[in-house]
Amino acid sequence: MELPNDPPVSPTVRITVLLRLASEGYEDAFGRRPEWLTLPAVDLAELRESVGAGRVEQLRRAIGLREGQTCGAGGAAGTVILSEHAHRGLLGLMGLAALPADVLVEETPEGPRYSVPDDWFIAAPAPSASSSP
Repeated sequence: MELPNDPPVSPTVRITVLLRLASEGYEDAFGRRPEWLTLPAVDLAELRESVGAGRVEQLRRAIGLREGQTCGAGGAAGTVILSEHAHRGLLGLMGLAALPADVLVEETPEGPRYSVPDDWFIAAPAPSASSSP
């Protein structure tokens, strides 16, 4: 994803928002927390450079962070990956661009709460045991 020149946000914040989106998308799709989260190799390397290998190892153990083809979440129920819509909308969520019109914002005492459209996620349920030959 192309970011504006000199964005006022760190790569760690961008990656954190992506992982949070993937995790919450999985929870919405399957009603449970994911067992693992994935990042492309370039993002995982950027995270390692920003926070250190020790912290990335802690994240691997705590949230199952691993390298994948895309940013996503998975578990026994299936997988969720972020669509191109999510990647385009990310800049708005981080305050670097206008929020997409289909993102709803609710003001709460803790701060704004965002509701993103379903097309930001591509969910794939795991094959059920009953459909096995």
